[in-house]
Amino acid sequence: MSIKAARQQFEPYSLAGDVSIVYLPQPSINSCFKSISKDECDFSVIPFENSSNGQVVLTYDLFRDWFIQEDRLKIKLREMEQSTSSEASSTKTRDFQVIAEQFVTIHHNFITYSNDISKITTIYSHPQVWSQCNKFLHKHELDNNIKIQKIDTSSTSKAVEIVASLKTEEQRQTTAAMASLTASEIHGVPVKVSQIEDFKGNTTRFLVLSKKQLPVLDSSIALNKVSDKRLTLLTFIIKNNDNFGSLCDILQVFKQYNLNLQSITTRPSVVSPWRYVFFVEVWEGSGMASALNEIEDLVLDLTVLGSFPRSDKFFQMIEQSI
Repeated sequence: MSIKAARQQFEPYSLAGDVSIVYLPQPSINSCFKSISKDECDFSVIPFENSSNGQVVLTYDLFRDWFIQEDRLKIKLREMEQSTSSEASSTKTRDFQVIAEQFVTIHHNFITYSNDISKITTIYSHPQVWSQCNKFLHKHELDNNIKIQKIDTSSTSKAVEIVASLKTEEQRQTTAAMASLTASEIHGVPVKVSQIEDFKGNTTRFLVLSKKQLPVLDSSIALNKVSDKRLTLLTFIIKNNDNFGSLCDILQVFKQYNLNLQSITTRPSVVSPWRYVFFVEVWEGSGMASALNEIEDLVLDLTVLGSFPRSDKFFQMIEQSI
């Protein structure tokens, strides 16, 4: 699905005739981070959350690992324990940031060479997909009185690639992949059952990483328009983690400056046991800079991962759900 998100984001530039877009598929989300950091590409597209499954945990952990300086934080923690002064933190950004978002409607398909899908006992797919297709998988096992062997792959496209590489006819008749129509077309393996996901509104949100901003595009050409509203994605680690109301104090700052939170998520910080990295998405407003200045006194680390316009598709999905 990452390739579909990339096409949504960048094909308008091809239509404008100004640039030639080259897509470079990567074997993992971590490879996407490495590629943008090493200047092997100009933009990198990564999955961030799904409307059915929630957060893509690996992406959050990679943001933590790439953006938070573990050694420096450990020094700060020791200084706090020893009650020595530490240099005040400053709001930081890395050389690459989040610059855009894309929403992709996800349709999973049962892809196989098998002439009789009741014989399928081995299925390849990305770990995120299993829980998105629970009903189909349960029915397949129940109807055929079998137990499926589920094998994780680095991507749904990789799952179809594996099926395409099967050598024996027996393997081809008993093996399938769950993936997108695009993956089926790329690897030449037919779709036997389409749209097997549990929820038909299943959507994945992708973020675009880059060291530079997107070029300005004529609004008459843009296929995926953005709104005039913006989000800021930031992370922090609470300084006085054991103090009652320490998180509440931070959230109160956002309220004081009339800044609404879209989401808040935590992941283990790996700096010390039971200390967490908070990921917060904030609707931007005039008080954003002042709020960040005040929050710096309450946290060990404050990093802006990016600021970007909210996709119009976000508002369209909200309207359709009402």
